[in-house]
Amino acid sequence: MLRFTLPTLGIVGLAALTGCPDREVSRVDPIQDPVLDKSIPVNINRNLDIIFLVDNSGSMLAEQQQLTANFPEFINVLQQIEGGLPDIHLGVISSNVGAAGAASVPGCPASGDDGNLLTGPPGNTCASTYGLQGSFISDIAQQDGSRMRNYTGDLAQLFTCMASLGTSGCGFEMPLESMYRALQPGKNPGFYRDEAYLAVIFLSDEDDCSTEMGAMFGDPNAGISSQLGPRTSFRCHEFGVRCDNDPNPRALGPKTGCEPDTNSVYEYEVQRYIDFMRNLKDDPKLVIVAGIIGNFDAESGDLTVVPDRRNNDPNLPEVQISCFTRDPNDADDGAYPPVRLQSFLTAFPERNTFTTICNENLSDALIQIAELLKTAIGNPCIDKPLADRNPNIDGLQPECSVVDALNPDSNDRTETVIPQCSVAIQTGATCDPGSAGTPCWCIHPDATQCPADADNPQSYSIEVNRGGATPPLGTVLEVQCVTE
Repeated sequence: MLRFTLPTLGIVGLAALTGCPDREVSRVDPIQDPVLDKSIPVNINRNLDIIFLVDNSGSMLAEQQQLTANFPEFINVLQQIEGGLPDIHLGVISSNVGAAGAASVPGCPASGDDGNLLTGPPGNTCASTYGLQGSFISDIAQQDGSRMRNYTGDLAQLFTCMASLGTSGCGFEMPLESMYRALQPGKNPGFYRDEAYLAVIFLSDEDDCSTEMGAMFGDPNAGISSQLGPRTSFRCHEFGVRCDNDPNPRALGPKTGCEPDTNSVYEYEVQRYIDFMRNLKDDPKLVIVAGIIGNFDAESGDLTVVPDRRNNDPNLPEVQISCFTRDPNDADDGAYPPVRLQSFLTAFPERNTFTTICNENLSDALIQIAELLKTAIGNPCIDKPLADRNPNIDGLQPECSVVDALNPDSNDRTETVIPQCSVAIQTGATCDPGSAGTPCWCIHPDATQCPADADNPQSYSIEVNRGGATPPLGTVLEVQCVTE
């Protein structure tokens, strides 16, 4: 449904006013039609710090291979951003931060990778093979059109080497804690830039188990009736998630209303990590989070506890797999409900996206994440087919509301209505205002920056000719257009 009142009169507005006395009219009544609604930063910030947090536990080989095989799709979308590939810092960390200091936990020595940026699996030669200087990729545009890179060769091949972390990491995955450690002051020098967008992308087939309590991983021979229960990943669920009317989390069967435990004896609250990320930047919109994770319906909170699938032993409870990629009989296939991880992601409205890790091809997931980054940085693409508001005139006749909004999310918000140029659809390099004067907006065919797809064959972008004027920092172009 259309939710705006047009600030300038288009074809529909003029028709509605036929026979009215001469008067100045700035708005018309809303019309009930579909609408494209988007915000585009006017002063584009092209600095983008990206962390891929890769689960390197024993079941993640195929998923890591899918990530790296489809990484070029991710970069291809970023290259469609105005001005081409942003000025990126690109790093990889693992989900392995050990077992909170607990001794003798297999695969979980000391602090694990401790949130350190990694250039590949243990003993790798990625840096030397690709001439990488440092622990992360830096690829920055220069004024002469060249790019300053701290590596040689192909970006996608280097990332493939770096992100192929292997499967020797701790099986008690702590992605949120690893992210937290990676972004501490003084950690991973040179990677984090205060003024840059920060994107953290999680790839994991299990939920988060972040804790500081090594005691949680003690008692390795514990049984079903002991205080901690068997030392399996189910401890992460039992002590990190709470479900409705569930006095015995180890009891087999369906559970409802499951959500992160806000009063856990052992695990950190998810809110710790939400608050940390929200406070990293003066502008919270500079923080973007995304997940390629298991499936979980947070609205119902439904999941099921079953006997472990390797031995079908009711004394070894586990959360039932929520999705499979290939073979339900493969003990390493599938993913668990990401109750805690998904709760973290959804705490960043308009700056989060998540999709299933169980797709056989992760291309769609990476494209979806890259599109979110493209939108955050500034995406002028009209990504829905525009309606022709007057088919009696040759060519597409769009109807849009375009406003420059300063401090759009604050009480100090001010806005300037921008009228349409004399001709709405233009093929020139810049908008020709004609008799409309400046500022004014127009729409260009732009197959390079805004490639067509099955949902939108039009390949249009919107532009504003401001006559050389520069809007104040913090100005956002708010665009609403009637769509088919």
